[in-house]
Amino acid sequence: MFYLIGIGLNPKQITLEAKQAIEGCSKVFFERYTSYYSEGEISELEEVCGKKFVELKREGVEQGFDAILKEAGQEDVALLVFGNPLNATTHVQLLLDAKAQGVKSKVLVGVSVFGLLGKSGLDVYKFGRVATIVAPKENFAPESFFDIIEENSKAGLHSLCLLDIDAENDLMMSVSEALVLLEKIAKKRKSKILESAVLVGLYGLGSAKEMIKAGKLQELKRSSYGAFPQSLVVAGKLNEKELEGLKELAGLD
Repeated sequence: MFYLIGIGLNPKQITLEAKQAIEGCSKVFFERYTSYYSEGEISELEEVCGKKFVELKREGVEQGFDAILKEAGQEDVALLVFGNPLNATTHVQLLLDAKAQGVKSKVLVGVSVFGLLGKSGLDVYKFGRVATIVAPKENFAPESFFDIIEENSKAGLHSLCLLDIDAENDLMMSVSEALVLLEKIAKKRKSKILESAVLVGLYGLGSAKEMIKAGKLQELKRSSYGAFPQSLVVAGKLNEKELEGLKELAGLD
């Protein structure tokens, strides 16, 4: 059996079902290139479960996982993913690969930023496509995430923007860095979306230091709040209840 297990945003968020599954596995792997804990360390979960976990890099998950799935055909093997594993297409592909190889699989979901969006006061039914803001690199500067924000905005929908993670260099994009990048693209396109929208910074959700702050572009761009991982919401059309929620729950002026 192959177990794909979400381990939440901190070690205390592991479910009883997931803990029991981990304890019964002969091998347990984890990856941290798609996300991190907002609080705590993977070693704390190892202690709780009485197991040592093996870290897999991106290549090990995306290119070298067939060997692990073969093992899962003979014994119970788990891959642990921070947050909820079904939020990344990479992990859905593993389920497809397991099915193609005739390996039984089971998904155990975990707490993620997607499940906590309502804490901002925004209506979770009014979110459109999710965008991932990617930091530009030499000869690689995608802008497709801005297209998604524009499409959602035209439909009056909110845009959840996940921010780039560079696991190899242990770097995570901040809300302020994301806004600087979005502002450059908006100026180039002569777009007014950022200037007119209410923006919501999500900082370290699931940790004792979590913060949710709503405001305008210049206000959030100056933010230097240090709780990670961080995400950004570009709000679409707001109703009265959402405005009340943003004021009371996210500090909108």
